[in-house]
Amino acid sequence: MSSLRNAVQRRNHRERDQPTERKKWGLLEKRKDYKLRAADHKTKQRKIKALQVKASERNEDEFYFGMMSSTTENGIRRSKRGEENSGGGGKSLDLEVVKLMKTQDQAYLQTMLQKTRRERERLGQDVLLGEKGVKLEPSGGRIVFGEDDDEEGVPALHLAPAGVKDDLDMDLDGIDDESVSEHDDSDDEDLTPEQRALRRKKRHALQTKQRKLESLKEQEEKLSAALDGLDHQRAKMNGTTGGVNKNGVAFKARQRKR
Repeated sequence: MSSLRNAVQRRNHRERDQPTERKKWGLLEKRKDYKLRAADHKTKQRKIKALQVKASERNEDEFYFGMMSSTTENGIRRSKRGEENSGGGGKSLDLEVVKLMKTQDQAYLQTMLQKTRRERERLGQDVLLGEKGVKLEPSGGRIVFGEDDDEEGVPALHLAPAGVKDDLDMDLDGIDDESVSEHDDSDDEDLTPEQRALRRKKRHALQTKQRKLESLKEQEEKLSAALDGLDHQRAKMNGTTGGVNKNGVAFKARQRKR
């Protein structure tokens, strides 16, 4: 019977509203409301007691130099040094000063981007030559560009012949492929222990260069994005950026006269 009685859908009893004659006294507090209010009150009391204990144990001779350059106003800590450096005192810098600072930031980003790009190109050539097993050797002759013999030549770099290759300068192509490991082990059987160690050292150096190359590529992308963002900010400050007006008409950026 109990299971049958529980299977029948029962009426949902909603919580009764407070009587009309006591509405002037505010909301009628129920048991669940009292539990929440009591728990919040006890939590605040514990926090106040902990702060009182901490204040009673404070060292009266405590001193640090931040006390000399900071004050407290209405419970908000303000630093005089921060106000002088526009670091939270509400003081704003002049527009020309901000433009100059952004110009210096742009020059720094351009310098770092060029440095990173040159290092990435140089390291990329080293990694490419290491992966292909190419050995560059300076030539003793000259390459003359032009028809006159009096023109200056530049020393050439010629590739080592494919058939003539040092045992220690082997082809490292495909070192990232796991299927080549068995082939490398079979090749190492014909080498001396010194040659095997040197080959492993070269392979490890090449892997290190590859990881550094990936890091440089990522750094170059971040610097390029930061430089583009800074250029956009300077263009907006100078009023030379494009956009869409309030009527929905797109307009081009005002360019510098040439």
